[in-house]
Amino acid sequence: MLTKSNTPDNTLWTRTFITVAAANFLLFFSFYQLLPILPLYIIDKFQTDNATAGFIISLYTIGALVCRPFAGFLVDTFSRKPLYFWTFFAFTLCFLGYKTVGLLPILAVVRFAHGLFFGISSTASNTVAIDALPASRRGEGIGYFGISVNLAFATGPMTGMFLYEAFGDGIVFAISTILCVIGLVLVQTLKVKPREKKVCAPLSLDRFFLTRAVPQFANFIFVGFAYGPVTNYIAIYANELGIGGTGWFYALIATGLILNRIMTGRLIDRGYLIHLVGSGMTLIVIAYFILAFSHGPITFFLSAFLIGTSLGLIFPGYQTMCVNLARHDQRGTANSTYLSGWDIGIGTGILVGGAMANHFGMHQQVFFVCGIALAIADVMFLAYTSRHYLKNKLEG
Repeated sequence: MLTKSNTPDNTLWTRTFITVAAANFLLFFSFYQLLPILPLYIIDKFQTDNATAGFIISLYTIGALVCRPFAGFLVDTFSRKPLYFWTFFAFTLCFLGYKTVGLLPILAVVRFAHGLFFGISSTASNTVAIDALPASRRGEGIGYFGISVNLAFATGPMTGMFLYEAFGDGIVFAISTILCVIGLVLVQTLKVKPREKKVCAPLSLDRFFLTRAVPQFANFIFVGFAYGPVTNYIAIYANELGIGGTGWFYALIATGLILNRIMTGRLIDRGYLIHLVGSGMTLIVIAYFILAFSHGPITFFLSAFLIGTSLGLIFPGYQTMCVNLARHDQRGTANSTYLSGWDIGIGTGILVGGAMANHFGMHQQVFFVCGIALAIADVMFLAYTSRHYLKNKLEG
């Protein structure tokens, strides 16, 4: 007997959804695998300093951010599978560029292009996945799809560092390239439903940015702002506190994320979206204040798990809100708006966090300010953003 959750029109685990989730994992894993070894590679090969290496690495984020609004427009305007395939292909070619270029300015161009193609392909990937989901299980599906990124985040850097220490940087670049080729094969096998042809609409702001999701976009910038210093400065902060094993910090974040994503999606589809995001926003404020006032490993690592747990509520929640505020033909724009908020927040958080750390000489103040920023975002969400969503969301 078919139940409500497994009727033909309500199936979650379709071939398309599984395939695009697997391809998305390979896309992100290849990127995260490179993350810990790239500064070492740049400094060693080009005999440059940490500041220059950091600038080269940051061009990836800048490239992704620059293309996000245009990525949404492209995904909503052109056939999604060819766009996804060719940007994934260009992303794969960039791995070859790291090892073949001999001049630092050219490497900077490669790094920027890598971020550019990542921004488009990841937007296309999210949109193809959401298109494959039944509307009644969209929150659950977004939660499961996000696990592909969380698994890459949890295993990629660890794998890259192990391979680098055991075999050198060449094997890391080679494996990342091979995994992307496998991802390309998966993308090529995708069966994407053709979209209804519509009259070409004139260019307008809402074809590049989902204006109905401005409150969600603004809130998500605050979340990204707080997470930026975690990506770059947590190891330094741990050293200041005399705590080792920083890798476990990221592992605990990933654990909290994955465990919560498994449960969150179904609850979102049952009507608890606002409650879950509100709880996540409040919990992450507590987590950052625990981190800021940590004096030992127990509170330090506890904060990591709480950050991951709260992000497991926040990520699928904000993405679901953005998608539900968009028409069917604006899903690419909805995803690019959601991801742009994260990119802007991350980049701003890294820059502000670095400046604050240089001024104060320690990173405790950085995470305290992050907690304040998140508290402001929590109030914004409870007082306005949640009500805006309930008033403006579209059905189906």
